[in-house]
Amino acid sequence: MSALLNEDDLGAVIRAHIYLEQDIDHVISLIVRKPDYINKLTIDFSNKLKLAIALGMDEEVYKPLVSISNIRNKFAHNFNMKLNKSDVNNFYKSFVSEDQAVIQNMISKNPDGPSGLAKKFSLLTVKEKFVAMVFYLAIRVRNELKEEIHFVIEGFEEEPEEERYA
Repeated sequence: MSALLNEDDLGAVIRAHIYLEQDIDHVISLIVRKPDYINKLTIDFSNKLKLAIALGMDEEVYKPLVSISNIRNKFAHNFNMKLNKSDVNNFYKSFVSEDQAVIQNMISKNPDGPSGLAKKFSLLTVKEKFVAMVFYLAIRVRNELKEEIHFVIEGFEEEPEEERYA
């Protein structure tokens, strides 16, 4: 969170998108049987999201990931772009209500948050709101990664040895 807060708007948006895309790539590589073939494909972020959802990633993260991708695209085509209230509000609205509540609580009840950050979500600056939502979204995607790792391990443990080494 601190790394993104210390970036300018362009750096925060691009870096956040890179982090999230790498995590989506990890989710996909854990789910598919032969990830080397996925890596040989030229797949844009939008299609990676659709693939990850089709493979079982929680559909609730789809809209927020699309929203941050839209913000990133605006920055990619306009060097002078700044985070604006409208984009950040739309990003917030893309989360399901349960996630919105967690984001609110994450700010108000987190004693380990970066110093200087307001203790209420509504009091955060536009950039701070963006970073808080990205941070939460990264946690959600990482939890998907953990679930897939457990699924892969369980599948491996349940697979008969003769099939595993065939």
